Amino acid sequence: MAIKNIVFDIGNVLLRWEPDKIYTTLFNRKNFDNHPLSQIVGGSIWLDLDQGLLGFEEGIEKAVKGNESFREDIEIFFRNAPYHFYPIQSTIDIARSLKQEGYKIYLLSNFHKYGFGILKERFPFFDTFDGGVISWKVKVNKPDKRIYEILMDEYNLDPAATVFIDDTEENITAAEKLGIRGIYYKDNTDLFSELKYIMEE
Repeated sequence: MAIKNIVFDIGNVLLRWEPDKIYTTLFNRKNFDNHPLSQIVGGSIWLDLDQGLLGFEEGIEKAVKGNESFREDIEIFFRNAPYHFYPIQSTIDIARSLKQEGYKIYLLSNFHKYGFGILKERFPFFDTFDGGVISWKVKVNKPDKRIYEILMDEYNLDPAATVFIDDTEENITAAEKLGIRGIYYKDNTDLFSELKYIMEE
């Protein structure tokens, strides 16, 4: 079946997300791996924020609990991290080209409400997309199969006509189990060639 829909993750696909570098920028320190934030970011509290199970302020307080001496660092990081995502221009350009060629383009990302709101304000290219599903809105994170099913159902997408691009292999595997074609995106991925290969099959 011909590919009609291209679905993009956000972090490290459309926008660069590097917590250790954000930490260094914010605090002028290079000890991220030895800081409680290295465990908090991507940990259970972070995932609950992404899943919309915690409010933003509640998430900060839970992160601070047991790390009281690091309260200021944790608050600064949580509030400012969304301002330190930067465009991966090559991927954004491909998304725009696909839209111009008549493909439908969508977002599928784990993100909390506060952070995604800031990204939407900072980056007008999000308006180019035909839609998408962000985890906090639907209370489900990737790689839970339900978030893919929600995207398919909401936009009436045929999995066999859909390609999903993500920087986490586990998320790609989950999509492929539902019949969606996957591209595991890394820094050295030639996304244009990967998409062309799939579309010409």
